[in-house]
Amino acid sequence: MTPPVRTGLPGASDPIYTPIPVLEDNRLATIARDIAAQGWSWQPDFLPDDLTTALRAEIFARDAEQDLAMAGIGREDAFQLDRSVRLTRISWMDGSSPAQRAFFDWAAPLRRSLNRALMIGLFDFESCFAVYPEGGFYDRHLDSFEGARNRVLSLIVYLNEDWADDKGGALVIWPERASETDAPSARLLPHGAGVAFMLSETVPHAVEVTHARRYAIAGWWRVNQSGDTRIDPIS
Repeated sequence: MTPPVRTGLPGASDPIYTPIPVLEDNRLATIARDIAAQGWSWQPDFLPDDLTTALRAEIFARDAEQDLAMAGIGREDAFQLDRSVRLTRISWMDGSSPAQRAFFDWAAPLRRSLNRALMIGLFDFESCFAVYPEGGFYDRHLDSFEGARNRVLSLIVYLNEDWADDKGGALVIWPERASETDAPSARLLPHGAGVAFMLSETVPHAVEVTHARRYAIAGWWRVNQSGDTRIDPIS
């Protein structure tokens, strides 16, 4: 599998969308409050229209060209393909297209603002296109083991068109550190331009079976893991 490219800085500017003044956006304050209070936030219609259109065109093209790999579970030595747990295809984003660079431009001020609001120490960012085929799903899971710090805050951006309730594919979110018997906190349908934020280590979530092709971007911010034996790249 091609490794992800992590970036904390935007790439070259491209006229894909008109930037939202994220630092002054009241919705950002809502996101920070939600994360502090419950570990997750859902923001419908949060991705700018022009950027949504550009990213949608790219993921549709990659899907048509079958330029996506089967996604697995686990990382590095623990990585495995298990279609009983996860059925989706992904393509890592590397900033090689104007749409991807514009997406990184959009995500960078989010990181800075959330760091100021939450003192969370977000450092760098990795993301991938994700396509769920009809019948695709992802069982309940965490995006990172607690304390691993390889992923701290998750971001999910939906790129679907005209999503109807009967298409399924909802993102199901449980309370932080919920047991297997706890009821979910929310069931979010993947309407286009909607964005979900979740604490990667403590918020369990799942993707219900989808009855139509489901298009999204999944992203994760990490903290700086530099130490005596490791130096994280400046990004």
